[in-house]
Amino acid sequence: MIATLAEAALRSLVLGGVVWFGLNLFRVRNPHVHMTAWVVVLLASLAMPFVMHWPTLTITRLPLPVVVPNDFLPADISMPETPQPALPVAPGIAIAPQARSGLSINWWLIATIIYAGIAGLLLLRLAIGLCLTWRLARAAKPMNGLQMIAADVRVSRDVGGPVTFGSTILVPPQFAGWDAKKRLAVLAHEGAHVANRDFYVLLLASLNRAVFWFSPFSWWQLARLAELAEIISDAEAIEVIDDRLSYAEILLDFASTVKPRPVELAMARASTVRARVERIIAAAAMPVAVSWRKRLWIAAAIVPVVIVSAGMIAYRTPDAAPAAADAGEVPAQHYRPFVNFYAMGPASVFAIFREGDEVYGQLTGQRRLRLTVGNDGTATYAASSGEITFALDAERRSSELTLRMNGRDIRAVRVAEMPAAVAEPVSLDPYVGWYRIAPNRVLTVRRDGDRLSLRETGQDATQVLPEGTDAFSFRGDHLVIFLRDEQAKVSRLLVQSAIFGARLGARVDPAVAQAVEADFARRLAKVSDRFREQVPAAGSKEMVLAGIEDLRRGTPDYDRMSASLAAKVHRYLAEMQTTFVALGAVESIFFRGVGPGGYDIYGVKFANGSAEFRLMIEPDGKAGDVFFRADGNDEIGGMVSCAEEASVRGRAGTSPIRIMLYNELADDIQVFNLDADGNRKAQIVRPNMTWFTTTTVNNPWMIADKSGRCLEIVMPGRQTRFHNVEASAIGARPGRAARRAVPIANGEEMLRRYIEGVGRGQPDYAHMTSEVADITRQQLPFDQAILARLGALRAVSFRGVTALDSDIYIAQFANGSAEWRIGVRNDTITKIALGPNF
Repeated sequence: MIATLAEAALRSLVLGGVVWFGLNLFRVRNPHVHMTAWVVVLLASLAMPFVMHWPTLTITRLPLPVVVPNDFLPADISMPETPQPALPVAPGIAIAPQARSGLSINWWLIATIIYAGIAGLLLLRLAIGLCLTWRLARAAKPMNGLQMIAADVRVSRDVGGPVTFGSTILVPPQFAGWDAKKRLAVLAHEGAHVANRDFYVLLLASLNRAVFWFSPFSWWQLARLAELAEIISDAEAIEVIDDRLSYAEILLDFASTVKPRPVELAMARASTVRARVERIIAAAAMPVAVSWRKRLWIAAAIVPVVIVSAGMIAYRTPDAAPAAADAGEVPAQHYRPFVNFYAMGPASVFAIFREGDEVYGQLTGQRRLRLTVGNDGTATYAASSGEITFALDAERRSSELTLRMNGRDIRAVRVAEMPAAVAEPVSLDPYVGWYRIAPNRVLTVRRDGDRLSLRETGQDATQVLPEGTDAFSFRGDHLVIFLRDEQAKVSRLLVQSAIFGARLGARVDPAVAQAVEADFARRLAKVSDRFREQVPAAGSKEMVLAGIEDLRRGTPDYDRMSASLAAKVHRYLAEMQTTFVALGAVESIFFRGVGPGGYDIYGVKFANGSAEFRLMIEPDGKAGDVFFRADGNDEIGGMVSCAEEASVRGRAGTSPIRIMLYNELADDIQVFNLDADGNRKAQIVRPNMTWFTTTTVNNPWMIADKSGRCLEIVMPGRQTRFHNVEASAIGARPGRAARRAVPIANGEEMLRRYIEGVGRGQPDYAHMTSEVADITRQQLPFDQAILARLGALRAVSFRGVTALDSDIYIAQFANGSAEWRIGVRNDTITKIALGPNF
């Protein structure tokens, strides 16, 4: 609320500034024109909180590319509840005693309380004044025989001079004893107030001041309108009695005796009478009244300024003619898995899948992995932020689960399940609306006849297939389930993606949805220039260093983070503090570039290792999102023969490192962590899928086929942070990761086609793996914006091969160049990335 009112006040100030400038530019002196103009501004100020963003200018612009590093799974996609900062550390690392978290003060709540208190006092004062003056007016006695003006004139013993309340003029008992000229001047002045409805104008101005009391412009508006009302009424009275000096004396006489109430219009206030008298004496002629037709023309001239001050600019990319999967056609493939969804918080969901005898888990923002089930029935999911364990049989018996993670018990409530109950035909209207599934993304649900269509911010619309009560699917392996509250109204939804897991989204009103879309458009508009220029945002380096030191002490500054980032850091604070204590003191920090999503990329050298940080700074100067990747120390790591499995053991106390494997085999593989005792902890990786985890340097990981037969052993280090599992490389050159030296035969052609399709907004999803297709959809708006800024593609040159067996190309465009990394197999893109990767 505070942010909305502050924005409305700022927009009103801009509107007022433009009107003030226009009146002075054209040297307008007539108070009637000024009064009309400022009344229009007042009405616009009161309406501003409700009409902001409604006038929207949509600019269609060609877009450009952004990249998801194939060597770093998508670094520039802001996942809604991805626990990025949480990093497990190898056993044996000394953990410093955790410092107490500093007291987090909710400044927004304090500001809201202060605002509401002051606004309430001002409104209460206004209401009391209205009530008291109304009672005074009712108690006054009407005067008979005054036909000079069409107003209700009454005598009241409680007023010392003439005042106006609504359409009633109150005069003191001495009125009958005044001379005729004085009575005529009083009635003409107060009658002008009644005829011009000044009381109601100033009442609205007082209400505007109470609501926007923090804005100096609201106080100025009230004072200016009151001043203009008196100037116009003074002119009317002088015209009637035709004697300026006598009228000035009358004002001076009343100014010393009248003490008006807050909502009365007194004929002479002591604070303004001197300026009025000087103006009356100095004026060469009285102002000419303005007809209603001219008033309408004045208002019409200001309306365009009002629209501009209340409006916004949004950018859109042309709607593509998408492939069948994205063109709005109802997918033919139904959702098959049995799955239960458990909410761990406002946006984090843990999903449990059952396929035959196999049980899988997936945490929001992470991969689906097969659960390891111990002899005691405890199931384990290897999340990147630490293992999640729970009693597997409890999952069948109860609607709640107790998940244990990093030594803490987390209550998880089942919010949805599949398959859903068979649904009777129901109206689709309750589902229609807007749902916020991330801080910067909204899912729009619309009805197209007897079908529903979904459109996530920055993506094309897609139609869904009914799967049961409140459940729908799209693209075969994606779900959307609408969740109802205690009154059986749809209040939330759950979106399940095979790549990114489940996300929860609360229903929001159109204004919130439009604000989110506008914020996304503003970010999108800046990304292309930032990516092309590769210049860090002001203060980003200092923010990274301050964040590291705060996390090392265990006292993060939540006030400098967005709400979503603060929630993630708070949840995983203990693990993050452990990691940064293990890394040691910062020795150096260096800027690496700007990612395609607008993130500043920094490398940091610690005493016991190194790491990469990707930071997004919001327009308000807060850290909006941060991605952290531990890169180990100077040890190179390598590949070990399976024959040496018996002698390979994990080493405690070494540097944290994030490793990434890509399964290029045609079948599932298993990844085992070999602990200090040589025990295996298995995880399943599907074909053409990426797997990553944070471990420690030289802490061995065995790669096996689905039967458990060892294929190779990876010793994490600088040369093995990224590893491609392919048949031709298994067992090659033990001690180092294998590399190609020549490009893939059709790699350049596939890259050119990919760039062309993304530039048009029509990627060829049929020639991508499901993982690459999902990432491309998420990144499409940013990729298009960058490509549009870079211009036409001129040339592509091969530069090398990555550890994940992707070709590195430098693409030359009309307005710059960019690095691309692409992996291709059987005419299918298996990996794709744009921008700085290290």
